[in-house]
Amino acid sequence: MDYIKSHIKKSIFIEAPLGKVWQYAANVGNWGDIHDGLKIINQISGNGGLGSVYKAEYDMFGKMVPVNIEVQQSELFPEEFVMRAAIRVDTFDPKEDSFVRQNYTAKAEEGGTTLHLESIQNIPYVDKHKTFDKAAYLEKRDEIAQQAIERIRLFCEE
Repeated sequence: MDYIKSHIKKSIFIEAPLGKVWQYAANVGNWGDIHDGLKIINQISGNGGLGSVYKAEYDMFGKMVPVNIEVQQSELFPEEFVMRAAIRVDTFDPKEDSFVRQNYTAKAEEGGTTLHLESIQNIPYVDKHKTFDKAAYLEKRDEIAQQAIERIRLFCEE
């Protein structure tokens, strides 16, 4: 089995206070609006903070697959915030090392907030017919990450 591994980092300045960026970006319920391909987000447990669990579906290679999202860190400080989530992709073999880590961190700045998005991915895929273009997929993932932080900026600057 082959794996798609990627590590993407994006940053953007948002002309909005830290608290407003926190309320939007750190709310997993908003991620369907932020991230292309992520659909049907249902909160299963928790209050939205640490330990909260969500079920969703993600368009992976043109196929909707179930994913579980668990909030692993969710902290707002006076000058920064940290929100980390572990996303488990349901696979046929539970021994497969399959994961996505989605991290948002931000710092209050003069006139707004600098938001950082980090996405680390290690997911299995099978390409029996050798038609999957891994480089194009990774380029698309980078583009989607940029779109995600742009969407957060647009919402928060309204």
